[in-house]
Amino acid sequence: MAEPGSAVENSTVARLEYGLRVAILFIVVITLFGLALPTLLANSEVYRYYGQEVAAFVMLVAVTALSAFDIRRRRIFEWLRWLLLATIVAAAVLAVTGVRPEDLSVGEAEWSLGVTGWMVLLLLIDRSWAASLVFLVVLNGINVGQMVATGQDVLRFGIGALLVLAFQVPVIATAIVLRRFAANAAELARREAVLRTAEDVAAHIQEDRKARYAALAGTTVPLLSGLADGSADLGDDQVRTRYAVEAARMRRLFAESDDVPDPLLHELQACLDLAERKGITVQLDTWGERPVPPLAVRRALTEPVVQTLAGARSMARVTLIGEPGLVTVSVVSDSPGTTTTGDSSVTVTNLSEGDRVWVEATWRT
Repeated sequence: MAEPGSAVENSTVARLEYGLRVAILFIVVITLFGLALPTLLANSEVYRYYGQEVAAFVMLVAVTALSAFDIRRRRIFEWLRWLLLATIVAAAVLAVTGVRPEDLSVGEAEWSLGVTGWMVLLLLIDRSWAASLVFLVVLNGINVGQMVATGQDVLRFGIGALLVLAFQVPVIATAIVLRRFAANAAELARREAVLRTAEDVAAHIQEDRKARYAALAGTTVPLLSGLADGSADLGDDQVRTRYAVEAARMRRLFAESDDVPDPLLHELQACLDLAERKGITVQLDTWGERPVPPLAVRRALTEPVVQTLAGARSMARVTLIGEPGLVTVSVVSDSPGTTTTGDSSVTVTNLSEGDRVWVEATWRT
């Protein structure tokens, strides 16, 4: 499972890199149509192969359009990224080889270097600063290689190339700083999330404890007080039944906090455990698939079982039946005189014959 800070960091980096790519896209468009296109049109007669230059320009326009579309979607496929980078390199080769050797210096007829460098940053700024530098070196190497092959002055070109790189390299450095900033922000967010989670857990535990005490205060506490001061008559069957009911309720209360796939069955088994400890033979059967009732409903469904088993003498049979939108809990026991009632969410039916009693609690979604 990913740490809380990892998602925050990824989101923060994505937003920052998106803004940076949008800014680079504006630079590419301005450089391509504001600088490169006028240069291309103004020097149409001095190029060795003007059609080759036009083809290179069209390729770069296509790369710009596809990159803008990917920025709008905030996602670029890796295969498309590398295809566009290969297209940039191919366009750079076409543009450089179509220029007369004496015009290869930046700022004259050669128009591609400044544009292709920004396009490389547009495609790689969100991936790797090292790859960005490598491609910038490759693009400059194409010009240098052509100048060396044709015997031109590389130093003059180097001065112009350094001026262009002086704008592009700081953008790469900015991306590195932004990623570190995002990592620090994510770490702070992770710590805040951990602290907030701890506070929420503590508040939940406190509320749970209050709810448990409130559930016990009305019935269990008076019984414990009577047991402590000796006022409780344990020889009375009704008194012992009351204690048995409260003991089963406490076991059910403890079971409610367990993380189990079937909480109703788990809490029902907790209610049966005390009766089995008393030597009563208890049989539990389950049938069908059933929805998971809310906590209050589960208490109402198991309450008739608790009260019936508290008065059982030797045997009990509990059945849990589930249907789509319906849950039924029934109990048959030798608990004469036992009568239970439901609430607004659960319907309870009582039938008795001789020393046998049958109780059914039904809940519909």
